Amino acid sequence: MKINKRGMSDIVTTIIIIGIALAVVGIVWYVINNVVEQQSEDVQNASELVFKSCVDAGYERMNETLTTCSETIKYVGGFKCCTTTPTA
Repeated sequence: MKINKRGMSDIVTTIIIIGIALAVVGIVWYVINNVVEQQSEDVQNASELVFKSCVDAGYERMNETLTTCSETIKYVGGFKCCTTTPTA
């Protein structure tokens, strides 16, 4: 009895190629997933101030009467805020 070894070789090769392809897809998925999660966290941290008021963020809101600030001016929720008590 003679066994056709050529047919078995094609099946083994196909299984190895499929395994390598799955491994590559898994590695790419892992890398992309980590990058997306990090970017999502960065966006979340940066957008927290957008939906807060000056008072919620711990700042004082600047307006027509409080026009100068002795410290840093930040924009929170679309409003101009002073990190310390502003001067009139």
